Amino acid sequence: MRLRKSPSSPNGAGPSPCPPPLPWTDRLLLTRALVAGIAVTAVGEWELARQVGISRMVAPLLAVVIDVYVIAAVRAARGRDVAAALTMMGGAQVAAHLLRTGHISASVALVAAVSLVAPVVIWRVHALAGSDTATVIPEAPKPTVDLTRVGTPPWKPEVVKAVSPTLTPRREVMTARVSPASEKTAKNPQKPSADLIVRGLYDSLGGRRPGTGHIRVALKAAGLPCSDGTCREARKRVEAKEPKLKLLPPA
Repeated sequence: MRLRKSPSSPNGAGPSPCPPPLPWTDRLLLTRALVAGIAVTAVGEWELARQVGISRMVAPLLAVVIDVYVIAAVRAARGRDVAAALTMMGGAQVAAHLLRTGHISASVALVAAVSLVAPVVIWRVHALAGSDTATVIPEAPKPTVDLTRVGTPPWKPEVVKAVSPTLTPRREVMTARVSPASEKTAKNPQKPSADLIVRGLYDSLGGRRPGTGHIRVALKAAGLPCSDGTCREARKRVEAKEPKLKLLPPA
């Protein structure tokens, strides 16, 4: 059985640190001493109960009551309760031996004291039942300091720059209308080159209308997109500018 300290610290500020565990030899000695002491005193406590008028069937329970108090006090390591429990155990032994030897008789005070043993033990064991529960005290948060404002005293007003009333002159913006055709040409700079290449095919083919194959070869050689749709769109734009080219015989 390991002896433990009370969870409350001497200053009452929080739980006391857990004591180091006892060596196994010390625990063995303490356990044997407690078991042997209970066994020796149990007979005297039973005899005391019989001498003060407790029935034979209930008399052994007086020994159980006192021994439970001793074990609870030792386990909780409460100094006052350990002293009170051992005093109760020792007093029962002395009273039992004096009654057996005829030195004293079962007086009113002795009978009253033995009758109060059980209620007192119930009270103290109930008080010792929660002695193993550790009290946890939450740690208060540490105050934080704003280091960015340490150098500025709290009474010193902050300097705020005045906003200049002078307005920045606004640049004049000139707008011009751009035709949709020019915008379309600027977005796709390849179209004029493709149109020029397609227009040149009419002359290189001897005044004949170029087909899609002729246009694809020419655009591919110039590194331009040469799909069928691209070829037809380029020829359509050229013939829209010069409708007479559409009437030429196909090449």
